[in-house]
Amino acid sequence: MSTPMPIDSPRQVPDLSSLRIRREPERPKRPLLLLLAGAVLTFAIAVGAYAWMSSSLRALPVETTTAALITEGQALTILSASGYVEAETKADLSPKITSRITELRVTEGTRVKKGEIIARLDHQDLDAQLAEAEASWAQAAADLVREQNLFRQGLAPKSALDAAVAVEAATRARVDYIKALMDYTVLRAPFDGVVVAKRAHVGEAVSPFGSPGQGSSNGGAIVTLVDFSTLYVGADVNESNLARLSPKQPAEIVLEAYPDQVYKGFLSQIIPSADRQKGTVKVKVAFLDPDERILPDLSARVNFTSAATQGKTARTRVEVPRSALAVRDGRTGVFLIKNDRAVFHPVVVGRQTGATAEITEGLVGGERLVADAASAGLVNGIKVKVSK
Repeated sequence: MSTPMPIDSPRQVPDLSSLRIRREPERPKRPLLLLLAGAVLTFAIAVGAYAWMSSSLRALPVETTTAALITEGQALTILSASGYVEAETKADLSPKITSRITELRVTEGTRVKKGEIIARLDHQDLDAQLAEAEASWAQAAADLVREQNLFRQGLAPKSALDAAVAVEAATRARVDYIKALMDYTVLRAPFDGVVVAKRAHVGEAVSPFGSPGQGSSNGGAIVTLVDFSTLYVGADVNESNLARLSPKQPAEIVLEAYPDQVYKGFLSQIIPSADRQKGTVKVKVAFLDPDERILPDLSARVNFTSAATQGKTARTRVEVPRSALAVRDGRTGVFLIKNDRAVFHPVVVGRQTGATAEITEGLVGGERLVADAASAGLVNGIKVKVSK
């Protein structure tokens, strides 16, 4: 019989209640939406900063124009042409005989009346010729009387009487011819006018063919006389534009010498001849309000208008290209160039015709503007660079 195994005493169970596991505190999880919002905000800030840097540091290239201050006539212009002031009545006064000037009563700018003496020529040789001719005439007249008496008495043939009649007539004609030459030694004004050129001086020998040393360049003229009441502008109009003009077409005339003076005028004549080489037709434009400043041969610009204008008292207006207008915040305006920046400036727009618009308020003329503000995408104060 086997010996029974001893029974083990029970083991002591350790007290685990005092044991603790040290854990790190859990961090709250960041919501995904917060991360996305932060990313979007960062991107927006970056884009804004880039846009601000671009607008501040990089200049936007633009083209410019100028607010034009124009007259009423320029606004109504349908056709422009250039030409020169000419005179309908003008004369180069030349002698009919060759002689020497003994008296010259005029100079440039002298006003003369029709028939007034301008110059006298030497006539001493004509005086001698006239004395000789008159003596011959007196002798011929006496011979004629004697032949007539002899013929009545039957003492002379008819042929002798006829010869005496012919001689008397010839000598009388000679006297009349020399008297006419004497009259040619006095140069008179053929019409009322102003002397614009003096081409000879006292003591010079002149002839119908020119003064010695001058050839025939002036045709022997002593003075040039112009009737200022007949001045007009002769202008060349392209033949393709001729149909746009009508008889008495209103016009404004501006002389290059006086650009601030506007004269009223009208189309007085279309010359019935064309220039084949230039393709133009010459027209005459008369002055309605001439004054003393209008001089022959001054260059002039003619603006043919659709209606008669006020001329000297013409109202001025400001016009800009329609492309320079822009609308910002419901207001119409233009972008002025100031210190290399485009500044929005409100204006009041009047009549718009074609590619231009009248500015009734906001501009005075001469301002520098952005030419294509309507499509340039400009903002107020943006830095710009003017394109060359």
